[in-house]
Amino acid sequence: MKQETLTDYGDVSDQQQILCQNDFVGAENANISSEHKITIIDDDPYICDLLKKMLSSWDFVPAVLPKPFSLNELLKTSASTDIFLLDVCLPTETTLSWIPTILGDFPQASVIVMTGYADTDIVIQAIRNGAFDFLQKPIASELLKHSLLHAIQLQEKNRQTEQMLSDLRHNHVMLLDQKKKLEFMNERLMQTNQAFSTLAQNLDFERTEILNGINHKIESEIIPALAKIQSDTRMVRYSIEIDMIINSLQSITLAACPNDLFSASLTTAEVRVAALIKKGLTTDMIAKQLSIAEDTVKTHRKKIRKKLNITNSQNSLRDFLLKKPAMAMQ
Repeated sequence: MKQETLTDYGDVSDQQQILCQNDFVGAENANISSEHKITIIDDDPYICDLLKKMLSSWDFVPAVLPKPFSLNELLKTSASTDIFLLDVCLPTETTLSWIPTILGDFPQASVIVMTGYADTDIVIQAIRNGAFDFLQKPIASELLKHSLLHAIQLQEKNRQTEQMLSDLRHNHVMLLDQKKKLEFMNERLMQTNQAFSTLAQNLDFERTEILNGINHKIESEIIPALAKIQSDTRMVRYSIEIDMIINSLQSITLAACPNDLFSASLTTAEVRVAALIKKGLTTDMIAKQLSIAEDTVKTHRKKIRKKLNITNSQNSLRDFLLKKPAMAMQ
């Protein structure tokens, strides 16, 4: 069956009615916004008038480029155009060379080329220059509407894609900004942590210095003074009490024994035994001093040697402890 075209009928109103009745199946259900502007560039006023009425019936907004035809005039008067219906042959020139400039100024638009003198070279040149579609006159209405709807749908997809890319770029910038902020906060936290670490080291050093000073006072002044008092025959009746005081003071100094003993994983009991060994006390003397069995002292001695990695049985534990200045009691 023959399709109706733009040139098959003499009366414009009759052609318009027939063209609208023969739209392709499903096109009438397409979502065409009245904001879609179509600019017509054709030197035949009859064709222009027919196209305007046809496009209006399809809910497009038609516009016609007035004479004299020129590319500059087209660019000036075609703001917001979505599709250009471009006749190839105008009285003064061919328009295929216009296509790159049109798309350069209206990158979101589409150009549909119309001509009654189509050949392969014209089609190839039009497509190479960026034409969206090529329609040969006389143009079937269903083909024209299909081409227009296809162009609009593709533009909408392109807009959605551009919006997605824009959103992705925006999100990327935000993520980079958040990354910089997190890196800055991490650097500040590291600096704060370093400051606290330094403060803790200083406090630990001061604590050690204070404990060493107390130990020195107890060992060099208080305990000797008590021993002197205890040796006085007049103080024999207080001998037990003085012993208790001396033992208590020694327990205080042992509790404050230097940290490198603890770094060797010695228990508190082992630290006390090690401190007394360093002072030259024998196993029985240590047992008596700490009120524990001699076998317990021997067990502590073995564990201390093992934890301090003293494997040679010929090496003296006391000599080893004496070689550690930081472990010496003041």
